[in-house]
Amino acid sequence: MLKNERKNAILNRKIGAFLIFSSVVIFLFGINEYKEYRKDEKIRIERVLNKINLKIELVMSSIWDLENSEPIREYYNLKDISYYNLTKVLQEIQKKNNIYGKIGYSLGLGKDSSHIIVTGNGTREKKGYLKKIGASKESEADSNILLIPRKKEIRFILKNEVFNLEEGIFWIVTLDRELFFSELINDGDGKWEILKDGKIYSLDKDIVTKRRGSEGYVLRSNGLNFKFLYTPNDSIFYQTLFLKSFVIFVGLAFLAFLIDYSIKLYLERKELIGEINSLAVVDRRKNLRDFVLGIRKISEVGELTRKVKTFQGRKLKIVLVEIYDSDDEGLDFKNFTLARDYLKESLSINSIYEHIDIDYKSIAFIVPEESDSTIEDAFHFMLENIGQKYSVELIAAVSNEFVSVESFPQEYIMCKKILDAKFMAKGRKVLFPENIKSGKLILTYPIETEAKLVSKLLNGNLQGAKKIVDEIFVDRIDPKAMDKKDIKEFTGLLYNTLNRVVVQLKEFESTLQCEKIDIESITKTGNLDKIRNIFNDLITEICKQKKSSEQDENEVIREKIKSYIDNNYHLDFSLDNLADYLGLSFKYTSILFKKVMGDNFKNYINVYRIEKAKEILREKKDIKIKDLAESLGYNSSNTFIRIFKKYEGISPTQFNPEELLEK
Repeated sequence: MLKNERKNAILNRKIGAFLIFSSVVIFLFGINEYKEYRKDEKIRIERVLNKINLKIELVMSSIWDLENSEPIREYYNLKDISYYNLTKVLQEIQKKNNIYGKIGYSLGLGKDSSHIIVTGNGTREKKGYLKKIGASKESEADSNILLIPRKKEIRFILKNEVFNLEEGIFWIVTLDRELFFSELINDGDGKWEILKDGKIYSLDKDIVTKRRGSEGYVLRSNGLNFKFLYTPNDSIFYQTLFLKSFVIFVGLAFLAFLIDYSIKLYLERKELIGEINSLAVVDRRKNLRDFVLGIRKISEVGELTRKVKTFQGRKLKIVLVEIYDSDDEGLDFKNFTLARDYLKESLSINSIYEHIDIDYKSIAFIVPEESDSTIEDAFHFMLENIGQKYSVELIAAVSNEFVSVESFPQEYIMCKKILDAKFMAKGRKVLFPENIKSGKLILTYPIETEAKLVSKLLNGNLQGAKKIVDEIFVDRIDPKAMDKKDIKEFTGLLYNTLNRVVVQLKEFESTLQCEKIDIESITKTGNLDKIRNIFNDLITEICKQKKSSEQDENEVIREKIKSYIDNNYHLDFSLDNLADYLGLSFKYTSILFKKVMGDNFKNYINVYRIEKAKEILREKKDIKIKDLAESLGYNSSNTFIRIFKKYEGISPTQFNPEELLEK
C-alpha cells in the first residue's frame, strides 16, 4: 500500500513539473509569435495601403493635369460656356478616362454657374444627373467632399479650397469597387472599409453603417479627405497559434515520456545485468546452435545440451527442415511457428531426438541410430500433416551418418546443399545426399515455380524472372548424371512454360511482335548450358517487348488525358469524370495519371488552368475576374484568386501591372 502511494506521489510530482515547464515554454513561444505577427501585419498593411494610395494619388494627379490644360482653364474662367469649349473639355476628360479607366476610375467636371456636367460618356443636364447619382440634396452639395456609395461604384464630389479648386468648380470621381479597390477586397487576412464622418462604407457592398467602438486600425488616404478602417482577422492567427502550441505540448510530452522511459530502461537493464552476472546462467541450446552453424568452435561454446552429451560414440544424422518457398508473398510465418511446435511435440515422444531452432524458416533435428527409410517415413508423414493442418509446405534434408559431435557443422552444410536443389525434388518431401550424387533428382520444377516465372515475365520483371531461372538451373546437379531422356523432358517443360507466356501475350498484348520470340530454338539442343543461355535470351526478349508495349500504351493514355483536359478545362470536372472517360477505376486512374503525366491530378490541373489564365489576361486585359474564373472551370472567383496567388505569388489583377498602366 505504501509502495503504491509512493509511486503515485512521484508520478504526480513529475506531471506537475512537466505542466509548469510546458506552460512556461508555450507562454514564451506565444509572446514571441504574437510580436512577430504584429510586426508582419504592420508591414503587410503598409504595403497594401501604399498600393491603394498610389491609385488615389494617380486620380488627384489626373485632376491637376486636366486643370492645367487650356480647355479646362477656359472652362474655369468663362462665364458663358460655348458648345465648342464643352467639346474640347469633353475630349480632354475622355482622353484621361481612356488612359486610366482600366485601373478603375473615371472623372467628370461641373460648375455651379452652369446647368451642364461633362462626364466621360458625354455632357449631362446637371440637376438630373446629380439626382441620378444620389447627390441632389442641397445640404450635401454644399460640403467640400461628398461620398456617394452605389452598387458597383463609389463616387466622390470634390470642390472648393480643400482640393485647391476654384470657387464654384467641382469634380466627380467615380471609383469601380471591384477594380479600384481589388487589393483591399481580396485581402483575406482582414477587412478594409472607408471611414468618413463617423460612418463606415463597405468596399464590396453598398452598405453604410455607423461606427461603434474603436476596433480596427484607422489609416489616412493620400489625396482624398477620408480614412480607411482596417479590421484584422486575428482568429486565423489564434487558431494557428493554438495548433502550434498543441504540437509543442505533444512534442514536450513525448520527449518527457522518452526521457522517463529511457531512465527506467537503463535502471532495469542495469538490474538485469547484475542478476545475469550473479547467477551466471549458460544458454546451452544457444551454444549448440552457434556450434552447428559454425559461428563458434566447440572449444568456445562451453557446455552443450544434456541430450547431446548422451550422443557421444553413437551413429547420428541431422535432419534439416525448412519452408519450401520462403519468398512466397502469401506465406504466413506464424503458421511455420505452429508447424515447428508440432514437430517438436511429435518427436518429443521419442525422447532421444534433439532439436535446434535455426532461424525464422528452418529447424534441425539430431537423430541417433535410425535408418534412412525410418527417417523418410516418419518425416514424410509429419510434413504431409503439417501441409494440410497449417497450410505451410515444408521439405527436409537428411545428412550422411557420422559419429563425432565435431562433425555437426559439416553435416549441416551438407543438408543446406541438398535443399539448394529442392526445386527439382519433383514432389518429394525428404531428400538424401544419394539423390544428388546419383542424379535421381530429375531436371524438373513444380507448377508453383512455373506460375511464379510466368507472372514475372507477364509483368516485364526480368530480374525476378532470372532469379527463378537460377533456381531451376541449379548448378549443383551434375549434367553427366542426366540421360538424354531426362534432358528432353526438362526441355519440354521449359518449352511449355514459354509457350504459355507467348499465348497470354498474344491474347492481351496485340502490339507485341511475338514472331520474334522463337521458342522452338530451345528444343534444338541437348546441352544444358546452351539450353540455359537460350532460355535467358528468350525471357530477355519477352521482357524487352513487354516494357516497350507499356511505354506505347502510356503514350496513348497520355494523349487521351491531354485531349480530355484541353476540351474540358473550362468545366468543373474531377478525377472521377476522367476515370469514367478512360473506362478505368478511380484508384487506378489516380496512379496512372501521376505515372504518365509526371504530377498528381489536382496540381497538374491547377498549373494548366493558371497558364490558361495568363494567356487570357494577356489577350483580354479588361476581362472581369469572375468571368475569367468561370471560363476556367472555377465555381468561385475567390477560389480562383487563391489558387492563382498560390502559384504566381500575386493576384490575377496584379498580373503584369506595368503593362496595364501603360495601356
